[in-house]
Amino acid sequence: MLIRNRLTIIFTLLATAIQVTLSLLVWYFYSLYRQEEFYSRLEGKARVAGRVLISRRHLHDDFFKNMVRTDLLTIVEEQISIFDQQHKLVFTNRTLKESDYYKEKIPHLPSSDAIFEFRAGHLESILIPYNDQGQRFFIFASGYDRIGFAKLGTLQQILLLANMLGFSLIVLAGWYFSGRVLKPISQIVDEVEQITAKDLHKRVNEGNRRDEIAQLAMTFNQMLFRLEDAFVSQRSFVAHASHELRTPLTNTLGTLETSLRYDQNPNDWRDSMEVAVEELKKVISLTNSLLGLARVTDGALTLQSVQVDDCLLTALGQIHAKYPHRSLPLQFTTDDDHSLTVKGNATLLTTAFLNLLDNACKYSTEAVSVQLQTTSDKILVIIKDHGRGIAEVDIAHIFDPLYRGKNVEGVPGFGIGLAMTQKIIELHQGFLHLNSKIDEGTTVLVSFSNVF
Repeated sequence: MLIRNRLTIIFTLLATAIQVTLSLLVWYFYSLYRQEEFYSRLEGKARVAGRVLISRRHLHDDFFKNMVRTDLLTIVEEQISIFDQQHKLVFTNRTLKESDYYKEKIPHLPSSDAIFEFRAGHLESILIPYNDQGQRFFIFASGYDRIGFAKLGTLQQILLLANMLGFSLIVLAGWYFSGRVLKPISQIVDEVEQITAKDLHKRVNEGNRRDEIAQLAMTFNQMLFRLEDAFVSQRSFVAHASHELRTPLTNTLGTLETSLRYDQNPNDWRDSMEVAVEELKKVISLTNSLLGLARVTDGALTLQSVQVDDCLLTALGQIHAKYPHRSLPLQFTTDDDHSLTVKGNATLLTTAFLNLLDNACKYSTEAVSVQLQTTSDKILVIIKDHGRGIAEVDIAHIFDPLYRGKNVEGVPGFGIGLAMTQKIIELHQGFLHLNSKIDEGTTVLVSFSNVF
């Protein structure tokens, strides 16, 4: 179901429920008002009958009947019955059978001076005590409130028509206002549908940038920024990967074709095969690096407690084996109060340190210093070399896969190590910062949180 239809239905149900509830309250309170008003009229009739018939001693003549004929306020099916203190009927303007019914109500009078109201079929009745010259009488007055019920019926019809008309207006209003509310979302949908892989530079109108819909548009734009960056990175990655793979494969093919056509003795064949093998090793190394980067980027790894110092020492041992004559002084600035444990993967963390140390040794012929420090909530690893450094224009892209600086000619590599290292550090909830100057060296800071 469309959100507009759902909002219209919900708004209609809520508004109709409120409207019907108010209508029922109006009808209920008016019904109470009619009843109280009619009982007041009956009480007035009963007291007038008491003053005329009892106080003026007209119980046994036709004075009251003549007065009723000229009374413009006579109630429909009006009945007046008077009983004395012994519950004997002394006056009635109706049949004796009907008067006997009222006689049975006298014992139910709550107290000596209270008024008793009750219904008898469609008639509403009232019983009041009346005292005159030391004698006690009971006066019954009853009748049918035709005018009151007619007004109540008219009110019911008015309320019914008003509710039907109100329901129609509520549906139209709900449909209109839900459309107005959802119109910005419809515009966002239309704008997003026009954005394709070729038009990722387009953005959604953010409106007033304050309400929830504007926040939705801003979120879409942020997502588009990320998608555009991802597509640009992907294109760059594919271009660089194709170039890096094409070069050794082209060299291998050229070497083998040349050997096939021109080499005549086994020594020449051997030289050509050695060249082809070296080129294929480059292809395999690049492929393995790309697979490692994909594995790290996937992030589907089981994290366990890892000792940072153990991983760093393992990486230093491998670098010592690769560069046996290179000085790699290690400085510890830690104490027993601070933990060196993080949540992560020991193999990946060792690989990250190995990549950083290998880069420092590849691009510098001098000693590479390594520091391991701890603070109250951080673990810091600082690797510093005094090599050729990195230009400022290259630092912005140094973590992009397959990107290499302009001053690294002659140094083997594919530009994947730092990209992989950054992903590994991020998986360990860490931070990698690089500071470098041309011909002065590079300092790499890796920080982890030791609170987990």
